[in-house]
Amino acid sequence: MQRYRLLAIDLDGTLLTPFPAKEVTPRARRALEIARASGLMITITTGQMLAVLRQVCAGLPLSGPQILENGAMIVDIASGAVLSERFLPKKHILPVLEAARSLGLYRAYHTPEGVYVDRHTPRARDWYRPPLPPAIEVDDVASLYPRPCIKIAAVGLPETLPAKRQQLEHWFGEALHVTQSTRDLLELLHPRASKGQALREVASLLGVAPAEIVAIGDHYNDVEMLRFAGLSIAMGNAPPEVQAVADYVTSDNAHDGVAQALERLVLPTLGWHSSPSAEETAAASEDPRNEEAC
Repeated sequence: MQRYRLLAIDLDGTLLTPFPAKEVTPRARRALEIARASGLMITITTGQMLAVLRQVCAGLPLSGPQILENGAMIVDIASGAVLSERFLPKKHILPVLEAARSLGLYRAYHTPEGVYVDRHTPRARDWYRPPLPPAIEVDDVASLYPRPCIKIAAVGLPETLPAKRQQLEHWFGEALHVTQSTRDLLELLHPRASKGQALREVASLLGVAPAEIVAIGDHYNDVEMLRFAGLSIAMGNAPPEVQAVADYVTSDNAHDGVAQALERLVLPTLGWHSSPSAEETAAASEDPRNEEAC
């Protein structure tokens, strides 16, 4: 039986319950505590910044490098030291902003100091939760140039966003990393800024082989890290294309999908054993890949 050494886990849509609660359940917290006590290192892989990670993951057994801003930054959780950072190349900032505008998308300009969004951007007031300061609305985020830009995000309607993502990939795919992190949010980053690339770097820092890594995610920005990990787990709320690349599909983030996957597939490799409930067994057996993964 493979013994895993590193867990790479996404936040929104994965470890956190759905909006508006967006919290770590007691069951998931307990599973992570058991995993860490048994020797498994835990790296959060998120599109969020360090302040958000520290807020929503307060009390979790995190140590060492954490992956932020969809891979644009790797930061030591204890000290806050930046281990790696890749900002959006300046020559692409204004062309990306103009392209997003031409597609009718609202834009967000992520800087080390905070996030600026076009005025009237949907979800602007929900970008961060108190006590963190909200995103700052401005008439035109292009006015922020040439401030250093970690990434540019673009907000649009879920039903039209996939086509607009494809158009941005056509325009910038060879120069930048274009990804979709939620149903209504696209992100454009440095070409080597991705969760998958960052996970490779973290694994190298920690001396962990890909076969010793478990990755759990729910959206397109998680696909690269799912493909890199020895055991890949997609959430039940993930799009079908994301589920298709995973070894195992667990329940959704409203029904403790992370805890179910850890209890079934990971904790037993660390010496922990518990009989799943009848409901969990039935849910886990619905996807034929689940039995293969076990």
